[in-house]
Amino acid sequence: MRKLTIIILIVFLALAVSCGKSGDSGIDKGTKPAEKQQAEKTPDKKGTLGRPGQKPGAKSQDGKEIDVDKLDIPDHMKEAIKSGRIPKDQIPEILARFQGGGGPAAPVSVTPVQRQNLNSYLVLNGIVEPEKKVEIYSHLSAYVKKIVKEEGDYVKENDVLAQLDDTEIIIIYNQAKIQLDQAKLNLEEAENNYIRSQELVKRSLVSEQDFQATEAQFKQSQLEYQNRMENFNNLKLQLDWTKIRALSEGYITERLIEAGDRVNSNTQVYTIEDFNPLLIRVFVPTSDAINLALGMSAEVTTDVLKGLGFEGKVKLINPRIDVETGTVKVTVEIFDNSLRLQPGMFVKVQIAIGMKENVLVIPRKAILYKQNKSYVFVLNRRQVSQREVLLGLLEEDHVEVTEGLNEGEVIVIVGVEGLKDGQRVDVVQ
Repeated sequence: MRKLTIIILIVFLALAVSCGKSGDSGIDKGTKPAEKQQAEKTPDKKGTLGRPGQKPGAKSQDGKEIDVDKLDIPDHMKEAIKSGRIPKDQIPEILARFQGGGGPAAPVSVTPVQRQNLNSYLVLNGIVEPEKKVEIYSHLSAYVKKIVKEEGDYVKENDVLAQLDDTEIIIIYNQAKIQLDQAKLNLEEAENNYIRSQELVKRSLVSEQDFQATEAQFKQSQLEYQNRMENFNNLKLQLDWTKIRALSEGYITERLIEAGDRVNSNTQVYTIEDFNPLLIRVFVPTSDAINLALGMSAEVTTDVLKGLGFEGKVKLINPRIDVETGTVKVTVEIFDNSLRLQPGMFVKVQIAIGMKENVLVIPRKAILYKQNKSYVFVLNRRQVSQREVLLGLLEEDHVEVTEGLNEGEVIVIVGVEGLKDGQRVDVVQ
């Protein structure tokens, strides 16, 4: 009986010990369940971010509140954090990406967005031509005796360009002059006889038949003299034609004969061109031609003379539209006293057809085109953000921005290729 009692006590003590250990597993070292639940909701001594549902606010790793406006990240990301589109518990990851986790900074050049006047240009291509081009022909068949003017020489109207052999013509000319002088003497004698016969016939001292013979001789002498005069003038003209002369003022651009050559009549021997003014004929699409008017200013440039520009104006606008090309021929006139712009040069013509005042303007090289849209990279501290922009008037190197940018904002103009939204950059000049 005593042994049975001892065994029951041992079993009871064992059960008591077992129940005590099981109770300790639900509470940490005597802490009540309510106290432990409160501890899980309270930040530890290291100040890590609380769970969702706690008091709003973002904290850094040192436990301090974060001022989103002072973060070194693009503005659009700040707005996304404030609006809740980006949870605040992702701020440490964002900061890590923009403050060293995004790779090396890309070197770029930047410029502020400014307002200025912007011209609208119509850009066309053409070839320089002289206003006047005169081809000189020989009137005689003869040998070239002497070359007087060379290519490149400046000549005035009636200047002698070349001398043809005039030996044969001079001989014939001298003979014709003698014959003309003889005919003049015969005419004077016949005229005197005719006048005398008129007086005699009035006094009935000569017969009517003799008077008529004298009158006929006088008229025949007149005709002979006129014939000799015309022949002499013709030979005089031919003698003058042995000197090939300039028909207009300008520069000799072509000489087609050499001394000793035999030229035939109606053979071209020289070309003279007037370089002042010069003309450029361009063909303008009909949709653009309606914006043109006589007297509009034009700027002419060429790759041959880099850095130089020449001022001109619209001189002629053809009223007819070419049905095959749908273009209108427009003539631009240029006065270039320096003679650096020469006929035959291929040039670019810019005609100012309008102007906008005080508009936002950026360099065209700052624009990035993607899927028929235009973008620029805007600098914010040391990061860039990609922004879509709408463009307006185009100039050669600049473009108007109608939407997407504000005056004073800084955009990337060099190094645009390869940039990504939010990338760190180093500004270099």
